[in-house]
Amino acid sequence: MQDRDNNIKKALVVGLGYRTGLAVCNFLIGRGATVVASDSKSETELSEVLQKLDPAVRVVTGEQRTGLLDEGFDTVILSPGVPRNIPLVTEAYRRKIPVTAEVELAYRYLRGVIVGITGTDGKSTTTALTGHVLRELGMSVHVGGNIGIPLITFVDRTSDSSVIVAELSSFQLEAIERFRPDVSALLNVTPDHLDRYAGMDDYFAAKMRIAMNQKDDDCFIYNRDDAMACAGAQGVKSRTASFSLECDDADIYYHDGAVYLREGGRKVLRREAMTIMGLHNVQNAMASILVVRAVMHKKGMTPDYDAFAEAVYSFPGLEHRLERIGVYQGREFINDSKATTVNAVLTAIRSLPAEGVLILGGRTKGDDYSRLSSGMNGRIRALVLIGESKDYFSKIFSGNRLVTADTLDDAVVKAMKESREGDVIILSPACASFDMFNNYEERGGEFKKSFHRLASGALPWI
Repeated sequence: MQDRDNNIKKALVVGLGYRTGLAVCNFLIGRGATVVASDSKSETELSEVLQKLDPAVRVVTGEQRTGLLDEGFDTVILSPGVPRNIPLVTEAYRRKIPVTAEVELAYRYLRGVIVGITGTDGKSTTTALTGHVLRELGMSVHVGGNIGIPLITFVDRTSDSSVIVAELSSFQLEAIERFRPDVSALLNVTPDHLDRYAGMDDYFAAKMRIAMNQKDDDCFIYNRDDAMACAGAQGVKSRTASFSLECDDADIYYHDGAVYLREGGRKVLRREAMTIMGLHNVQNAMASILVVRAVMHKKGMTPDYDAFAEAVYSFPGLEHRLERIGVYQGREFINDSKATTVNAVLTAIRSLPAEGVLILGGRTKGDDYSRLSSGMNGRIRALVLIGESKDYFSKIFSGNRLVTADTLDDAVVKAMKESREGDVIILSPACASFDMFNNYEERGGEFKKSFHRLASGALPWI
């Protein structure tokens, strides 16, 4: 168990999300605290969450009133989607009321080895893959964080033998205090959430908080091919290990279709044997191997690289991330709803087995979307634009073949009409989902339903 100071008698939870806010409220009530939850959404909008909320929680909806702080709270706990610069939170800082994140609260109760994985792209796959490999090696593993399961829900299930693998977003890292992962990983840093941050330096600083409390017996793993990650590695106090697609002096590197450890030149993976596609997933696998090795070092265990490889080969990939969902009329459909950044979409396009049609759009996040243009050349024959970004993207991508769609059913029909036999049709939005859906999972699920309606004949396209 981590060192604690958990005497929370009265807490204000800001942001009553279906996952994090709900889990934190119920957790604290279960430990005897008085809890108030505040959310800008209406009671009607929160009806599903409220059904699962402990009735002892007092809920304030429709606004985030600074006057709430007059009630006297020990701490304010932020849900990840709530910016720290809203008046309620800035007033809490002014009054010197501790403002913290759910991952920080969970850390103070969790037992076992803790792994934290962050980065702009690839963190969900790397987190899930790491958990899969550790389980295949026989360890007791809990996978959560930004991947969809609040860490606080694991508290009563962990022991000293547990390994907790946490995907951590920059939002979650903003409000940590003492959170100290035994093993941390920074996969990459590319433009994202620039509608929330002052610039790339501010965004990068949030990511680097993952290592700020690490000590010399911990490990920081980073991408040798990413300039910002390399710069960050120079300032950490922990041991470091690097992975690379380009440099054979990294601790683990890729060469001619295989992955090698620098130490001893041992071949540990064959790309052709991996189930998950794309060179970016080779990067993710290299990061995962280094993480697993570092966990075993913490536990005093000897790595079995043959077992590592077999576990990586058996990993099927994540739902909504380059997920192959079927073939219809010679077109392969791929659900990449989790690709909410430009870099993730560029990676997806590079990974496609053929040319095709890209379904793009949603709620923008301040990125430079024009960067997509060069990556689409020779790979994407047409764009089907969806969501509130349609008009904006119509201007940016005016040099491409464009059609617009109002729903995903409409987008699938129009993509069929723009495609040819042998093409790929991929939903890879480069945007958040909140203009049309509750989250990227719902968006991906609706895309899969549209495909199945098309394949069954229920959605005519000609």
